[in-house]
Amino acid sequence: MRARLFGVLGLSGLFLLSAHPLSAQQGTLTGRVVDVESGQLLQSAQVQVLGVDEQQAGGILSDAQGRFRVQLPPGSYSIVATLVGYRQERVDGVTVSAGEMTEVEVRMTSTALELNPVVVTASRRREKALESPSTIVTISNDRVEERVALSPVDHVKALPGVDVNQTGLTQSNVVTRGFNNVFSGALLVMTDNRYASVPSLRFNAYNMIPTTQFDVERMEVLLGPAAALYGPNSADGVLHIITTSPIDDPGTKVAVSTGERGVFQTQFRTAFQLGEDAGLKFSGQFMQGDDWEYLDPVEVRAAEENPDTPLIGERDFAAERYGGEVRFDYRAWDDGEVILNAGHNNLGSSIELTGVGAGQARDWGYSYVQGRLTKGRLFAQAFLNKSDAGDSFLLRTGQPIIDRSTMMVGQVQHGFMVGETQDFTYGLDLQRTEPKTGGSITGRNEDDDIINEVGGYIHSETALSDKVDLLAALRVDHHNRLEDLVFSPRAAVVFKPAENQNFRVTFNRAFSTPTTNNLFLDLRAGRIPITAGVGYDVRTLGVPESGFTFTDRCTGGFMDYCMQSPFAPGQLPANAALLWDGLVQTLVPEPLRPLLTGPEAGDLGTVLRRFNQEEADFLPDSGPVDIERIKPTISNTFEVGYKGVLGGKLLLAADVYSNRLRDFVGPLRVETPSVFFDPATVQTFVLERLGPAIQGGLVTQEQATEIITNVSRLPVGTVAPDQSPSTDLILTYRNFGDVDLWGADLSFQYLATDRLSLTGSYAHVSEECFDFDEDGNCTSANDISLNAPANKGSLGARWDDRVTGLTLEGRMRYSEAFSMNSGVYIGDIDAYTSFDANVSYQLPWAPGATVTVTGTNIFDNVHRESVGAPEIGRLLMVRLAYEF
Repeated sequence: MRARLFGVLGLSGLFLLSAHPLSAQQGTLTGRVVDVESGQLLQSAQVQVLGVDEQQAGGILSDAQGRFRVQLPPGSYSIVATLVGYRQERVDGVTVSAGEMTEVEVRMTSTALELNPVVVTASRRREKALESPSTIVTISNDRVEERVALSPVDHVKALPGVDVNQTGLTQSNVVTRGFNNVFSGALLVMTDNRYASVPSLRFNAYNMIPTTQFDVERMEVLLGPAAALYGPNSADGVLHIITTSPIDDPGTKVAVSTGERGVFQTQFRTAFQLGEDAGLKFSGQFMQGDDWEYLDPVEVRAAEENPDTPLIGERDFAAERYGGEVRFDYRAWDDGEVILNAGHNNLGSSIELTGVGAGQARDWGYSYVQGRLTKGRLFAQAFLNKSDAGDSFLLRTGQPIIDRSTMMVGQVQHGFMVGETQDFTYGLDLQRTEPKTGGSITGRNEDDDIINEVGGYIHSETALSDKVDLLAALRVDHHNRLEDLVFSPRAAVVFKPAENQNFRVTFNRAFSTPTTNNLFLDLRAGRIPITAGVGYDVRTLGVPESGFTFTDRCTGGFMDYCMQSPFAPGQLPANAALLWDGLVQTLVPEPLRPLLTGPEAGDLGTVLRRFNQEEADFLPDSGPVDIERIKPTISNTFEVGYKGVLGGKLLLAADVYSNRLRDFVGPLRVETPSVFFDPATVQTFVLERLGPAIQGGLVTQEQATEIITNVSRLPVGTVAPDQSPSTDLILTYRNFGDVDLWGADLSFQYLATDRLSLTGSYAHVSEECFDFDEDGNCTSANDISLNAPANKGSLGARWDDRVTGLTLEGRMRYSEAFSMNSGVYIGDIDAYTSFDANVSYQLPWAPGATVTVTGTNIFDNVHRESVGAPEIGRLLMVRLAYEF
């Protein structure tokens, strides 16, 4: 509370200092109005100086050279420029001194540029969004800064084709075009060309990104595959956060936010120039709040069964994080620069879903260092990402999570022109991932789990005419844990019939490599108790190079399978009858034991059952299936798209795509059947042996039924793979066959006036799940779920008046119901609608100060977006921000 009070008082003091005193002697304000894209001077722009008499400075017009001039009393002012075809632009903090001249430049953004901004993610070079061969959506700096957000995800929730499953205050899983999962890393997330996922785990933890909202220049979301340029793990698109240079954006910005659920957040950014060609930036943030609460029944049961393991189910709902960054820019050349930056984020407390249950993050640190160099078409960089899991642990078992993994990456790219119609871009990527888990995650694989990857690409753009471009690319990647090279071709024809119009047909072949967990996971994920002191560990394993096979055969076993049993040592035939007499001594009252021992051959049968995670029960099974060595998932995507600006005010985008995924890697599944007595033969045998005793009144029918039930429900062994001969129930991964689907993404942005804009989006995917066993749902071990809705959409409106300093925004998001099947989290998610609103107001008496109120799910439509996650309710937050 004291920290909050000091923060608010400090800001209030700054606001009071910014109020401008009046003096009898005036100063001169001169300036010019410039097009931000072309640098062209703009004439006839109406320039208004806020806070003075309208006759004195309320309607100045820039002259033919784009210049204006006005006499003003000394003080601090805000300048607003208005021009048809341009967005209103406001410059705050313009100081006029008595008897002196102050110069200011107003840089205006045309509506054409607002609808067709410059992007870099689609082709790894600067180009207009309407010229790129992919659909790419941008979120500008002012959109980011004007909303109170606890995570970068808050800015992309309403974008076309983007699927967001929010699992807490700051936790989310994000993909494009479906195939979401808990602990997801399917979407390639970058900050300034650096991979932003947690190394080794390849998990996109957005609350571990140390970048503040003041750092963001823009966010770019690329829909669809991008492997031809970005290599592995970009098959589902790219989210790229691009930050501002301290040279271009000097000054200091601070903000203090508070809100429901005990939310308190503070952020700052300060940047200053070191001469004309260098700049230095520092930024940081702190956030805390009370997360929505959810109790996992599996954790509750495990805590009751393991009272001596205090960490099981010990959820800390107090979310907390802090972090900071430093960046140095040096523009050594007119066409290049050197950038050095580093950052650290500490996740003090957060509950994160994983494929084996929730984990409690406690003091989980994430840090990076990065160096970049550009010179003309040359781009080179190297970065190191490092993770330290601190005191984190798994909530279902209480086991510690140890992760001190690193990722080292080096990249170089260059390009050149041949004539005026042919452009080439080529590059090389090197990547080394070193898991360091102290045996906690990779277990027995700890000393043999390093992944090295190298990839090279060439990208060609040919102008066949002034309206038709041909694009082609080829990438080749080598992964030291895969058998074969992976090829990623790309081809596109782009037709531009008129300015700001783009039709395209594209083909992309992309791939996702196996994760560290897919290959090296070796982690106990729980235990299934059977009788006193006897039970089965549930163990998650990555797939070794040999795969998992069940070639060992034991004569006399069910279908000649072998088993490992906790009731007898060594490998045994999968024949439950072999253990009957021993179990009778344990499960049957002593007077009845002589009556039930010594069954003859054929008296007792054997069946197989497999543990079902959704129902927490053993269901009938036909036997194990070998698992081949993990292969990369290949995605072949054909896409037809249009994007264009109509009438200078309406941006339309439409994409229809067909996607075939080959060797899709499914989530963790139980792959080892358990051995049971056949209930029918047990019933017959027990009733025959105890029949006389029942008739004589020595045994009741209820006692006999209890014996039959107890024995029939008892798993007596595990059909184990050759590579892991143990009683553990093994969860692992496997490649599925081909998965075919098609989809469509539609969106619009309409600039109704220079203040009012409307947006909307709709996305459809043909399949919400793939029911391979045709049982009517997607919850079995052989099914694949999109874990995202087949239909979703959004509508939004925004009013931005730079003169009054008032911005109003509202949006509606709708998500259809869908099935979820991701690791241990299996079930159905209901449809939901969420309404969000935002109000931002620049204080007229302190132009550098802004008050913002943001509400998500403002009508408190309580809903769940992921199985195993809490229900999400309303969250209202207010922020005071000041810039000087």
